Amino acid sequence: MSGIFKAISRQRSAVDVAGAGREAITTQFSKGRLDTCGVYGHLSPNEENLLADLWERILDDFDKPLDSIEGDPIARPVESDDDLERKKAKEVQESSPFEVVEGCMFNQSVAEKCKELGIVSECGAEGELVPKFETQLPDNTLKSVFWSVVREDHPDVLILRFLRARKWDLEKSYKMAIAAIKWRIQEHVEEIVWYGDTANDASLMWKGVSYAHGKDRLGQPIIWSGSCLHHQKDQSYPQLKRYLIWMMETLRQLLAPPIERVCLIMDLTDHSNANMDWPFVKTFLKFLEAYYPECLGICIVYNGPWWFSGVWKLISPLLDPVVASKVQFAQKPEGLLKFIDEKELLEKRGGKDAYNYEYVKPHPEENKLMFDKEGRAASAEKLRLLQDQFVQATTDWVNAKEGGDDDGFAAAARRRVELSDQVKAAASDLDKYTRARHFYNRTGVLQGNVVDWTKVQSHS
Repeated sequence: MSGIFKAISRQRSAVDVAGAGREAITTQFSKGRLDTCGVYGHLSPNEENLLADLWERILDDFDKPLDSIEGDPIARPVESDDDLERKKAKEVQESSPFEVVEGCMFNQSVAEKCKELGIVSECGAEGELVPKFETQLPDNTLKSVFWSVVREDHPDVLILRFLRARKWDLEKSYKMAIAAIKWRIQEHVEEIVWYGDTANDASLMWKGVSYAHGKDRLGQPIIWSGSCLHHQKDQSYPQLKRYLIWMMETLRQLLAPPIERVCLIMDLTDHSNANMDWPFVKTFLKFLEAYYPECLGICIVYNGPWWFSGVWKLISPLLDPVVASKVQFAQKPEGLLKFIDEKELLEKRGGKDAYNYEYVKPHPEENKLMFDKEGRAASAEKLRLLQDQFVQATTDWVNAKEGGDDDGFAAAARRRVELSDQVKAAASDLDKYTRARHFYNRTGVLQGNVVDWTKVQSHS
């Protein structure tokens, strides 16, 4: 523990220069160059030292029960009794069913819609596309839950998000991370990832309320969010929240250092008051700020109606200052072209990509490996052994730093990089047993860890 107290005192001088010189997002686009300051693989000596300090803090608590570790309060942007809301939605579905879009009924999941269409799996006892959820957490220690959060990420990438979000303050970063980890348990994120889009509200997937497609001039994936497609009455709040979490978790698979953020386009074309959903807005903003920090590169509000300035005055105070600094406005295609090359911009928004979203339904046997319990167990054990080796290398790295052993520190750092690549590969293998395939797998955009937007782009 003595190292922790030395780290805190040391941090007060180091934190002032960590992350210094980070460019504004508009400057990055004008230069056509992504600012990698504070990003994995591009750390200054001060930033690497602070990363090691935070790892020391994490490892000190690694074997403790998660509930015993203090974190920031878990904020709930919307007070909702999710179980009650689900019950109400089920009652509407059964007693007063109504169509939302293209044969998708209110509160109908993708799995239910697929069964109606005759899309069933031979692996499932009752034709289910995904087996019943089984948690992969062996216990409730920070160690177990931490690795369930990391999944296929590099562990440093995850930790650096919290350090950057809290301006490299060790204590604030740690408490923020603990809160985010606890929140994931409360919101059953592991289970959401397990079932994938098959448990999402079918109307949300069929409409394409939000979807990823293409990349901006900095290489960041573009998320198109058309507000005119969204109506609060079309789905329950728990389903909307589930959809948001699934989307955020899926987007993580489309990112790889140094591309660690996305370009969000809030497309307000044909937007009206009927499309406003304050619970959705508050939930989304809180997710960005507290639970998925440093995931937003830029947010472009496009083609807003004349009265939207009044709405913005209501929204802007809810935004974290860092998030607010990333919001830009564009009224015409020329405004979008400042941030997106014409070959990547949708044709309907003034570009040359003729792509139109259409939901690709699950294939009956795409999740065959998820039914293989023996294969899952073997893959999980392989990953566990590599994770333990990574933790040992990290312990050696931290101890070398504390002891002033520069050569040992450098050697352990190299070993960590080697092991992190092996951990990522093993986690990707386990992913096939613990995450249902989804829309971006089916389109061919995401194959393994490779993202290729040309699979679905069509240039005019």
